[in-house]
Amino acid sequence: MNRNHQGYTLLELIVSVGIFSMVMLIVTGAYLALISLDRKARAVNDLSSNFSFALDGMTRSIRTGKNFACVGGGDGTCSQMSFRDPDNNTVTYLLKTSGSIGQCTSGVCSDTSAVALTDPRIRIDALTFYIRGSSISDEVQPQVIITIRGNILTEVGKQTNFAVQAAATQRLIDI
Repeated sequence: MNRNHQGYTLLELIVSVGIFSMVMLIVTGAYLALISLDRKARAVNDLSSNFSFALDGMTRSIRTGKNFACVGGGDGTCSQMSFRDPDNNTVTYLLKTSGSIGQCTSGVCSDTSAVALTDPRIRIDALTFYIRGSSISDEVQPQVIITIRGNILTEVGKQTNFAVQAAATQRLIDI
């Protein structure tokens, strides 16, 4: 009696299905974790792009401006600055109470009249302008240095802190 056993026994089948299930469970958990990390990275990237766009727009308009001044006077260090754009409109930048950077393009600028340049999920804690060379007689090319400190809210209760400094020098020769 020669029996030819082909196939798997029930025990071998149960063991192989169990091993396969454990591997798939681990792989699925890792895959879901990667999807979550990707969403967070995209959110931070989108908010960083929004902030970069706002800061680049500010420095670009400052470069083409003239007559830089701290709003409310001051020695060249302020949290609100104004200048004249190429069309001779007054442009003012300030830190709004909502924690965003605000811009006004004419008239008296206040927190309520300023247009927010940054996403509400970007919270600006400190905005400082350092203006040097704004006097015509000082023989220094006008320059504005902007320092910004704040955080990006990626999820409820989770944030990423940042500190940025940018400088813009007036294009018109003033020395």
